[in-house]
Amino acid sequence: MKKTAVSLLIAILFSLLATGCYDRREVDDMTYVIAIGIDQGNSNTLRMTLQYAIPLAMGGGGGGGGGGGGGGGEESKSLSNLTLECPSIYSGLNMANNFVGKQINLSHAKLMVFSEAIARSDNIGKYFHAFARGREFRPSMIIAVARNSAEEYIKSIKPVQVVDPAKYYELKFSSYNYAGFIAPAQLYEFYTDLESLGAQPVVPLVGVNKYNSPDEFTRQSSTYMEKGHANPLEGDYLAGDLPKVGDIRGETMGLAMFDGSRMVGTLDGGEANCYLIATGNYTNSFMTFPDQHERDKYVILNMKQSRKPETSVDMVGGKPSIRLKVQLEADLLSVQGNTPYEEDQERTELEKYLEDNIRENIMGMLKKTTDANSDICEFGMRLKNKILTWKQWVDLKWLDRYRDSTFDVRVELKIRRPGLIIHSAPFAEITDKGGK
Repeated sequence: MKKTAVSLLIAILFSLLATGCYDRREVDDMTYVIAIGIDQGNSNTLRMTLQYAIPLAMGGGGGGGGGGGGGGGEESKSLSNLTLECPSIYSGLNMANNFVGKQINLSHAKLMVFSEAIARSDNIGKYFHAFARGREFRPSMIIAVARNSAEEYIKSIKPVQVVDPAKYYELKFSSYNYAGFIAPAQLYEFYTDLESLGAQPVVPLVGVNKYNSPDEFTRQSSTYMEKGHANPLEGDYLAGDLPKVGDIRGETMGLAMFDGSRMVGTLDGGEANCYLIATGNYTNSFMTFPDQHERDKYVILNMKQSRKPETSVDMVGGKPSIRLKVQLEADLLSVQGNTPYEEDQERTELEKYLEDNIRENIMGMLKKTTDANSDICEFGMRLKNKILTWKQWVDLKWLDRYRDSTFDVRVELKIRRPGLIIHSAPFAEITDKGGK
């Protein structure tokens, strides 16, 4: 009986100790970083930009004005930016803690941006080993590459349409679900692909718009010529080059491809669309295609993926042979020409034309990946399932062989709905009836 009482007393004492708050950190005592930018430094190894939230401004509704991403008018009061130079990320945090009023906390950081110069320097991998060890870096943190300066990009972001700046970044980098010009890229995905023997990392490209007036717009900033387009389409741009002016200066468009820990190439917005389709991450978006019958006229569709792509990878003659079957559905949104694509024969002809067009675009995207020797589509992981032993998989050295890959791409597309018009009469026919 005595032993039972002693045991019960010890259990009670330990339960009291378990509820202790000796290591507590009050929410009001923290400075919560929302975004981190990494550039090459002048006086030290790194230039680090920290963007942190101002809770009082967020609770009061933030600073007024304008349109969700910005740069114009009154500066947003919900964010503040700090830039310093340091030998490493953690040393920079230590330096910032010395003069920021509250202790810096990274547990709510949504975005990590590296400049293109850093990403191409083959040094980016060492930072991700540090992130993997750090308890405050969330696996869901978004990774991106800035075409020029990460500091410039972060300072261009002044969200006023969304009070919570963390929510702004979540929405901004989930636009691939309805636009398709970027792809999802989180910390755990990047680190997994970085350490993988059968895949390579890929992240969104970001940038700051360079135009101050519509008179400065030029086609030279578009990638349309290298793809053989007569005119630029909506996806024929990289971040920072979009022909637009306005309060919203920060842009996301295109992808950065990696070979190991080094950035080796880029894909524009249209090629990012093809990447999403090839990997099964495509949801839906508006797509514009030149009308095959009439010059300078377009067919616009709402495209979606009807099912996940079918992928098969084999080694043939010591070289990878990759077969990809893609299945899509589309609704007609606009037909600028006079061809009645609602009719069965014309619709079948349009489907064949679109299949060939999309296949050509996917093949162009895949060629860019092999030229850069960057298996961002993770085809190697398909082949890995067919390898019997780990040693055979390691000895295969897939990442060295990917550049020799050949592709067999099939696209099946069905136009399901013509919108609210079931028959379109040519414009000339309408004019003949009195111009009504």
